[in-house]
Formats: sequence, structure tokens, C-alpha cells
Amino acid sequence: EMLFRRNLYAIAISLAHSQQFDSTYIIDIFRKYGDHLYGKGDFDGAMGQYLRTIGKLEPSYVIRKFLDAQRIHNLTSYLQALHEKQLANPDHTTLLLNCYTKLKDVKKLDEFIKTDSVHFEVETAIKVCKSAGYFEHALYLAKKHKQHDLYVKIQLEDQLDTQHALEYISTLDFYEAEKNLKKYGKVLVTKLPEQTTALLMELCTNYKAKLTKVDDGKSPLFDVKAAEKVATSAHKARPEEFIHIFVDQPHWLTTFLEFI
Repeated sequence: EMLFRRNLYAIAISLAHSQQFDSTYIIDIFRKYGDHLYGKGDFDGAMGQYLRTIGKLEPSYVIRKFLDAQRIHNLTSYLQALHEKQLANPDHTTLLLNCYTKLKDVKKLDEFIKTDSVHFEVETAIKVCKSAGYFEHALYLAKKHKQHDLYVKIQLEDQLDTQHALEYISTLDFYEAEKNLKKYGKVLVTKLPEQTTALLMELCTNYKAKLTKVDDGKSPLFDVKAAEKVATSAHKARPEEFIHIFVDQPHWLTTFLEFI
């Protein structure tokens, strides 16, 4: 306590280690030292101490301080450390991605979403990237993690890229393709009536997913063996479940029904 009163925290930490004090007690010294430096306006020094408390001190204690002080760079380093130690929750992921987008730090954003060593809730990351206007990042995540519905939704509603949305659906397995065509078929047939009708014809007769690869170049979006299995498993969608999407397209409805 005497060392604390004199603000001799470094000595107190050294002494606590040499005397093999309880880790909880040592963590509290780090916190006090961080508070002391924070009070002096040494935000970088304070963060250095708070980083040593991760896993013991409630993250909100630190986050609140640096949100209030608007020290976004310090806050970013703390949130990154939480993710690296796999102690982050979806709120932490949201906050970290918001920090990256506010700083316009595309390099860090790329590193975060493309790494396999950091774990985070994918849907949260996609939504944050999407809301911040980083659509390519949102699409990358959706494609990599097979969030097919979100991928198609972003292509249609944000990118206004009907062609890519339809092409993507054509790479999915039978059940995913059927689900997405039921959900987005009306939009697709309005924008691309011939191509959408052709895909629906395949779905209702002899559907075979097209093959493609995710952007990381490592793993196939749709497995070759799985594609062969789908092609020979005689899955067929029920045509009557798609008639409603042709409500404003009588010509293509006729084409679809005559083919079926």
C-alpha cells in the first residue's frame, strides 16, 4: 500500500512477482497502474497495463474508459487483443470493426476478416461491414463462410448485381438453390427473366450445381463429389411452388410450364 501511495507501481509489480503473490492480486496492480497512467493522460502507457489484465479484468471496464476518452487507436489495440485471445463477444467484434471502418484502415480490416486464427461471429461481422458500406468485405465473409442467403441479399439489395446473384445461386447445392430461388425468385425473374427461368427449369428437372471456388483459392465453394451426387440423386423441385414468382411475367410463366 505504501508503494501505491507513492505511485511506485513498477516496483510493486516486481515485488509481487518475486514474492509469488496471487495472480489476482498482481492483475489488480496492473489495473491500478493503468488507472494511474490514464489519470495522468498517458493513454498509451495505461493501455499497456490494461492489456496485461485481459482474461481477468472485465473488458467493459477498459472499453468504457477509452470510449469516453475517444482514444480509438488504443481501443482498437485492446479489442484486437481480446479477439486474439478468443475472449471477444459479438459486441466486441462490432466495436472493433467499427473502429477499423472509422479509421478507414482497410489493411487491418482485410487482415481481420481473412485470417483463420482469429475467431468471431461471422454474421455480426457481415452486418457491420455491410452497414459501413464495405460490401466487398461483407461478400467475402458471406462466401467464405457459406452464408448463402446473406451473399445473395447483399448482391441484390446493396450491389444491385442481379447477374452475380443468379450465378452464385447456380453454384449452390439443390436445397440451397431451391431456398434462395423461392426467396429471391420474383426479383430475379423480373431483372433476368430468361436466365432465371432456365435455372428454374433445371431445378425442376435435372439440376446440377455449377462449380466454383471461394476467393481464398483454397477450398471449393461446392465439392465436386457432392455435385456428382446431386446430379444423380434425382432431386426435383415442385414447379407449383414457383408459379407465384411469374406473376408479372406471363410469357416466361408459359415457357416454364410448357417445359415442365
